[in-house]
This record gives sequence, structure tokens and C-alpha cells, in this order.
Amino acid sequence: MADIQTTKTMKDTAYEAIKEGIVSGEWSGGTFLSEKYLSELLQMSKTPIRSALDRLEMIGLVKLSPKQGVIVQEISLKKILEIYELRLALETFAAKQMTGKLDDTFFMLMDRNLEQQAEAVKQEDVGLYVRLDREFHEMIVRGLGNDEFTEAMSRIQDKFLIAVRTTFVKNKKRLWGSLEEHIRIREALTARDVVRTEQLIAAHIEFVKTVLL
Repeated sequence: MADIQTTKTMKDTAYEAIKEGIVSGEWSGGTFLSEKYLSELLQMSKTPIRSALDRLEMIGLVKLSPKQGVIVQEISLKKILEIYELRLALETFAAKQMTGKLDDTFFMLMDRNLEQQAEAVKQEDVGLYVRLDREFHEMIVRGLGNDEFTEAMSRIQDKFLIAVRTTFVKNKKRLWGSLEEHIRIREALTARDVVRTEQLIAAHIEFVKTVLL
């Protein structure tokens, strides 16, 4: 039983480590990753590495080729725009359902996240800000208490982060704009103006899509 648990843990560790390398931009689209390199880097056998790569291929972050090996997938503009459309639908629906109905615990967690965002912006730490941005938006959808919505949001976030990270790296001033928009969204969620909340979230998501275009 202990061996089974250890193998499972190593598979998960490999999966999270490789995924983080891709999402953080350390390995950009088109990068070749050999099993040997990953095995040496993560100090584990090829078995958990292969399992991790299979999972990453299923969610579209890598492509396994018998001849070329492992290639980090390029995220096409078409795919990014599709992700934005799905995010728009998920988050505006969640906002409409939750405006004026969230408790103090929710806002305590959101305020903590916003404080950390502000510190990341001051430091111009794009990597940290992107992770906190992800938490902020997942928090909104998770507030619905609908597992299917939460799972759908989580599934698209890794690809979304690749796109949004590029936006912030190219224009670090956008970090301040993004933070200010998050603060306005937080304030709107405490009120009962459903239309305003929906408009703020839609404008926030559409802005980044416009930048990419």
C-alpha cells in the first residue's frame, strides 16, 4: 500500500511541477522536453514522468510525438479567445447569482487576496500576480457552490494563465489597471446592483481579449 501511495504522490508531484513550468512561461510553446531531462530535473524515474505527461497531453498543454518526443503546445489565438468566451459566460453568471448574497468569510478571503495582489503589483512580480489573479476569479465561480462550474473554471485556467501572463509581461502598467478593476468588482459584489457587477466583470475580461487582438 505504501508503494502505491508513493507512486501516486510522485505522479502528482511530476504533474504539478511540469505544469507549473509551462504555465509560468519557463517552457514556452514549442519547447522540447525529453523524459530524460525531466527525470533528472525532478529526481525521479521515468514512470511518474510519463504519467504526468499523459495527463498534460489530455488537457492540451503538451503534445507527445513518437518521433519528436514531448513538445510544449502553442496556445493558438483562436483557443485563447474561446477560453475568454467561456470565462465570460461562467463569471458573469456567477456574479449575477451572488451579488448581495455573499457572507463575511467570502469577503475576508477576497480582501486578503487583493492585499497580496497589491503587494505583487508594487514588486512588479508578474508570476505571483497571475497566480493571485487566478485565485480571485476562481473564488467568484467557486462561490456558487456548483461543482460543475468550479471544475469547468479550473480546467480552462491553466491555458488562460499562459495568455494573461504574456499580456502582463508586455505591459506591466496593466497590473495596476487589473488590480483596480478587481477592487471595483469586489465592491460591486457587496451591493445589490446585479447589472453593474455583470458589466464590470465583462469589461475586465473583454479588455484583455482586446489587448490580445
